[in-house]
Amino acid sequence: MFDLVNGMPVHALVVHAVVILLPLMSVVTVAFVLRPRWRRELPWAVLGNLLAAAATYAAMESGEKLQARLSNPDFEPVAKEHGDIAQYLIWFAIAQFVVSLIVWLLLRTRDESPRTSAPKLATSVVLTLAVGIAAVAWTYRVGDSGAAAVWKDSIASTNQ
Repeated sequence: MFDLVNGMPVHALVVHAVVILLPLMSVVTVAFVLRPRWRRELPWAVLGNLLAAAATYAAMESGEKLQARLSNPDFEPVAKEHGDIAQYLIWFAIAQFVVSLIVWLLLRTRDESPRTSAPKLATSVVLTLAVGIAAVAWTYRVGDSGAAAVWKDSIASTNQ
């Protein structure tokens, strides 16, 4: 299931969904929290974050299949550093989903006094910013290591 589609590695296909969805949903979730008129749309951010987590899981599983397919048992696995870093990205994606769900639950009540809603809003902003920044940074780190694993030698050889 996570190996090949039409002869192409699934990983090469789903990784693009992660690179787009995870950072995009970080920004969208923060925007929905900061803009009072947009807060009613937070369930869409929760759904988007669930999709980002699912795509991250698919990228992780398909990456393991691709690594097994390309690696020679007598040598170090292909893209080992990338795989070592990437295994943690699912936790960032899950954290982002859980935080978006918590924030939606915190902010969905409308008839509150400013005294009770201010701490909920502050908590929501801090949570979404912290998890969002961490998810974007880790996504970049994973993507950079993957790109280096695939392209570093190819690009270096054309510059000589």
